[in-house]
Formats: sequence, structure tokens, C-alpha cells
Amino acid sequence: MGALYDALESISPVHDAEVLEGYHRYESLLETILTPTQMESYAAYLRQSGEVRIFEEMSPGELVELPAAIATIAADILGDLNISMENRRVVALLIQYGEQKATPDFHDTPIVSR
Repeated sequence: MGALYDALESISPVHDAEVLEGYHRYESLLETILTPTQMESYAAYLRQSGEVRIFEEMSPGELVELPAAIATIAADILGDLNISMENRRVVALLIQYGEQKATPDFHDTPIVSR
């Protein structure tokens, strides 16, 4: 697995097969739209923040406060429905396992099922 997978894994102690598969799917989809440098930047951001954000749940002010490289990545994620939904799915899986601290945007977001 790559840097993004490792970063997601470092955020949560959950090692359930479904969660790990979600990490893998999210990383694989992101590799189709992000450069290796962007993948590394996103992984570093995840490790540093300790959170998986749902970008469409963030307020305009929160999006503006993102580092420039992450704002660009967020825009790319928001521009691809499949990747955006996989982002939500990872968050939903973490919530399912009690990882609210790592998922600040969950609120009333519906759990995405396979």
C-alpha cells in the first residue's frame, strides 16, 4: 500500500478488513487524479491533522483555511463524484467503529453502503 493508505491507517487503530479495504479503494481512486507529489502531500496532511475530512461538509471558511496544496486536492476530490463518495465511505466506516475524533465532519452524514 502507499503513503495515503499508511496515513489513513495511522489515524485510527481500527484494522477491520472492511475499513482497510475502504482505505485501499480511496487511495486507488485518488491515484487516478492526483500526482505522486499530491498523494504525498495529502498523506502528510492526514498524518499531521489526525483527521479525515469530508470536503463538501466543510464551510467555505474552512476550505479557505486549508493549505494551498490541500485546497487543490480538495477541489479535485470534489470534482469527482466517485472519489467524493469513497471519501464519505471511509469516514462512515471510521464512525461505525467509534472514531469520531478522526472524523469531525460526520454530523448527520448518511453511511454509504456497498
